[in-house]
Amino acid sequence: MLERLNLNDTREEKIPFYTSEVIKPRIGVDYTVKVSAPGFETVTATSRIPESVNLDSVLVEKLKATPDDPGFVRYDFDLAIYFTDPLIERNFYHVNVFQKSMTPLKDGVDFLEQTKKLVFGSEVNSNYIVANYDGGLLIEDKLIDGRAIRIPIPISMRMPAHLQNFDELIVELRSVSEEYYLFHSTVSRQQDNDDLPFSDPVVLFNNIRNGQGVFAGYSQAKQAVVIKPK
Repeated sequence: MLERLNLNDTREEKIPFYTSEVIKPRIGVDYTVKVSAPGFETVTATSRIPESVNLDSVLVEKLKATPDDPGFVRYDFDLAIYFTDPLIERNFYHVNVFQKSMTPLKDGVDFLEQTKKLVFGSEVNSNYIVANYDGGLLIEDKLIDGRAIRIPIPISMRMPAHLQNFDELIVELRSVSEEYYLFHSTVSRQQDNDDLPFSDPVVLFNNIRNGQGVFAGYSQAKQAVVIKPK
């Protein structure tokens, strides 16, 4: 046996997926998966892992604090993500934002650490940005090719006014294959149309020959920023 594919924990994902256990694929190399079973057509798919793009910086900008319910403060700000898109290449990205919070327990000494992925609505969509159905933003570089990019993500969070350990935001910039982008963006657009009976139908992208789904790769860069109210 050369490889074992593991099914992810579907409780945290809207669409299940498999990841490899043994093989460590190389960046920029085409890989093909082929599955055969008696009585069925052979299933194949091909994709690659693109070169990673580094995050230049992640900043909290335009921070505004507003009193909320007794003992709480609401913070509104732009999470500004800066990176430089490689020139003369078709590039696709998936930006994920994770909120890492420290909630004090009853003893007043210990804290409960929790991490959740932020999910955005279709109001953030633009000509080159699509809110992903399972969190984060999908980006195509058609209009930003070769430029230094600033992606401002509007965020609002409610925190206890007395909290000394402020929340940390972790930004993950995935450089994704075209197959990854097309699959996730069409699923996201289809789900946005669920409540719009007169909207145009969305055909889901599929690169599995004789099958359904997507075979895709990505590389990633990460950076964290701590929310520090003034």
